[in-house]
Amino acid sequence: MSYIQPPGVVGDPYYGGAAYADYDYEPNGWLVFAGLMMFFTGMWNIFEGLIALFRSSYFSGSPIFGNLVLWSCVWIGIGVLEMSAAYAIFSGRSWARWFGLVLVSISAIVHMASIPIYPWWSLMVVAFDALMIYALAVRWPSRQAVTAAG
Repeated sequence: MSYIQPPGVVGDPYYGGAAYADYDYEPNGWLVFAGLMMFFTGMWNIFEGLIALFRSSYFSGSPIFGNLVLWSCVWIGIGVLEMSAAYAIFSGRSWARWFGLVLVSISAIVHMASIPIYPWWSLMVVAFDALMIYALAVRWPSRQAVTAAG
């Protein structure tokens, strides 16, 4: 092996499960839902931002402030961050809960502000954001329960 293995670590610390998760992580149904919805809404936000950059006639109204190029950059940025938060949730990082909560709250505010531009999708994303906030705020496994059981 080309690295020195720290004491107490069994297996490969770079590719093993113990090195990646903060604790023994078993996602429940709400966390799987939140992670998948965060990934897919992030992916759609990226597509929406790219469509806004290249085909502005696709959108129905005018933005509340700024122009459509600003909103497309905001959607792309939110989308990339949502996809990275979904990856962190699936990998079991303890900070992913709070990062996801803040990010989904910002996404809900951004989509409420973009209702005049793209009304039906924005309302649907706000509804999914509310469900993701519930899933991340209430249904996260506690570290004490997991370490006490294992």
